[in-house]
Amino acid sequence: MGATLAATPYRRPELFDGLNTLDLIELCGSMAAAAGPLNLSQPTVSRRYQKISKDFGLNKASRRFLDELHYGETTCIRLLRRACQSHRLDSGVLRIGSDPLRQGLMDGARNVLPVPAQFRHARFLHRLVESSILDGALLSSLEIDGLLPERPQGADPLGLGEPASGSVATPPVVTSPVATPRVDESIVYQKAAKEWHGCLLVPLGCWQLGLVTAADVDELPPRWSEVLVPPLAWAPGLASAVRQQQWMVRQAPQAFYGSSSQQGVELQQLPCIATPSWFAGLGDRATGSRWLELATPIREQIWLLVNPSSWEQYPTLAELAETIKASIASFMRKTHTGIPKKGGQLVC
Repeated sequence: MGATLAATPYRRPELFDGLNTLDLIELCGSMAAAAGPLNLSQPTVSRRYQKISKDFGLNKASRRFLDELHYGETTCIRLLRRACQSHRLDSGVLRIGSDPLRQGLMDGARNVLPVPAQFRHARFLHRLVESSILDGALLSSLEIDGLLPERPQGADPLGLGEPASGSVATPPVVTSPVATPRVDESIVYQKAAKEWHGCLLVPLGCWQLGLVTAADVDELPPRWSEVLVPPLAWAPGLASAVRQQQWMVRQAPQAFYGSSSQQGVELQQLPCIATPSWFAGLGDRATGSRWLELATPIREQIWLLVNPSSWEQYPTLAELAETIKASIASFMRKTHTGIPKKGGQLVC
């Protein structure tokens, strides 16, 4: 299930077609998965990769490390990616990575190119942004809090006016048309941007996760019940938060959180942890389900990971950040009404 992104008139120069194929293979995880977004057959994708890998001396990684590109990278490819990114950003469009649970925050966002919504480890998303494959990525505090340094990394490492605490003051952004709802301050973990190994984490807001169950279930499951969660390798922080609810975690099928016909059946069998945007996006596919708020809330802060120079140079990123902030604020209002939520609709 992906975000409903507004159509963008951006046309990539043919010069970058081979590079775009390489990027989509990296983003999708395999040549077979990239064939769909590229509107090509798998053999054609394979031939294109073989050509570009031969031309630029690329070698697929023999082992997949969390922060390593899987299909190779050279100095020349890195420079080409920067050139392609500059053309994209100069044209006012963005390539933003996310996962199915948070992709809905970009619904209706202008000038955002479609990127397959997949669960990826936070360190791999960092590498994708660092390598200019992505212009930004949405990250959850549940997954990155344990990866961030405990101490400030020097005085004002980005030269953006960092306070003594080690946080970086967020550059001015476009004023949001939607006022942020008044919520418990404990929900707001961080209000200033932070550096993370040369990239910038821009805070977007906080919300609460919930449990999606069958429509006839009115109460939370008892202790040690099984709850479906995203792949453990890519979302260990979320799995840990579910365990702290004294539930057993069960990894959902690979396509469960995407647009799969299995969802309706699976939701009848086991409850799943979810975000408000994911549940709202199910629509008619969740007519037999409902949203339950947790007795002990699981709160997460959403961050936008960007390159600091891109953030300063291109206002489109700041505009996207404000759009997502408004979306989070809207979902926060809906989930704080206390009104039962059924059938894929958050009723307010």
